[in-house]
Amino acid sequence: MRIPETIFGAAFSKLRRNKAISESGCAGNQPEAAAAEACGSFRGKDGLNFVKRLLILFVLLLTAVLMTAADGRAESFLIISDLHLSKGQEHEAARKAVIQAAREKDAVLMLGDNTNNAHAEEHALVLKWAKEIRQQTGAEVYIIPGNHDYRPHFGPDEFSLQYRSYGWGQSFSRDYVSASYAVMTENGTCLLMMDTNQPDRGQSAMPYGGIWDSTLEWVREVLASLPDGTPVLACGHHPILPQERNDRTPGAYALSQILRAYGVGLYLCGHDHGFATVEAENLHQITVGQPQAFPGRAGIVKQEQDGFLWQTEALYDEQSPDFLRLQEDTYSLGRRMGRGTLAATQYAEDEAAAEWFASAFMLFAGGEMTPEKNAGLLADENCQKWRRIETRTVVKDWILNLLENPPADVRHIIIPSSRKHPME
Repeated sequence: MRIPETIFGAAFSKLRRNKAISESGCAGNQPEAAAAEACGSFRGKDGLNFVKRLLILFVLLLTAVLMTAADGRAESFLIISDLHLSKGQEHEAARKAVIQAAREKDAVLMLGDNTNNAHAEEHALVLKWAKEIRQQTGAEVYIIPGNHDYRPHFGPDEFSLQYRSYGWGQSFSRDYVSASYAVMTENGTCLLMMDTNQPDRGQSAMPYGGIWDSTLEWVREVLASLPDGTPVLACGHHPILPQERNDRTPGAYALSQILRAYGVGLYLCGHDHGFATVEAENLHQITVGQPQAFPGRAGIVKQEQDGFLWQTEALYDEQSPDFLRLQEDTYSLGRRMGRGTLAATQYAEDEAAAEWFASAFMLFAGGEMTPEKNAGLLADENCQKWRRIETRTVVKDWILNLLENPPADVRHIIIPSSRKHPME
């Protein structure tokens, strides 16, 4: 939902217009370069310190009013990621399912890799999704980029301009180096929407991502500016936990430390194409799956008085043709992965060994790994075949590690709301 046109909503709209970031201020139909020039100070730094101070003062007042006026109902957000939209992969069934699921939600958060190759026609498909969700449900839509959403000559500046109606233009604070921004919702939740890409000069983004030092400082400034008790929902495309993510994603460790320091307990991300959770030192990271892939679920976050409630929600009837197709496609993928890994081993023609891997893969994809189910697969004679093979791929170690150390259930988690002050 949008900020109501009270005196504060009107003032906020005027402030946005003065910064030349509203739709009326930018020539949206112009070519990208001309539109950027027409926007003038859209991402410029002239007078930035003054505007920063003004925005911070304004958000303090606005948040207090919103939190006082909130009607006490639980605010809810639908979370999706990694659509990888492209020509021939418009995912119409998933789009309809997401629109249906969004009807009872306040906002839909799209966490990156929304396109497959960042072509103009692919970004147009994402904007079509966002427009239809907003028009048909009344839910607001907030979008951040993933590594697949950047290409040479299409980086943070161009992304922020093209998607200004879906986050940047509604924000109370923006990072002028990345496409990161912060939005205050109607009920007083701060959505910290972070660009976790670190594109090179050609604007190509590395798969594992990265967070600029200046962006980390911006995150710190935003969190420091918020009133005590403000709930903060932090989002990015790339996982920043566990330790191996810290090691290969520049800035990931520093970001996790900043979030902890300000008591932010929940970080949502995508990138891995499956649901998973990691908890380390009071920071919960939840990775979101794809709505167009098995098990056909979306993430739901509800802001309640005692914290955030995380759940997953089925997007399809399990007897529907769409769901059965997702199930079959995922099983087929698991079979192909199994056969490919076994191809150069003594079990290259062993169908039972490939089927065993497909069954384990389905448990993982569906978020249904439990100690009991995993024990059955580990005791199977085909598991012993997998233990005996020598392979240069990571698939063997990955699936065995998942079976021996099943991930936590991500279908229902309660995370305490944020403390505001840095921890001593």
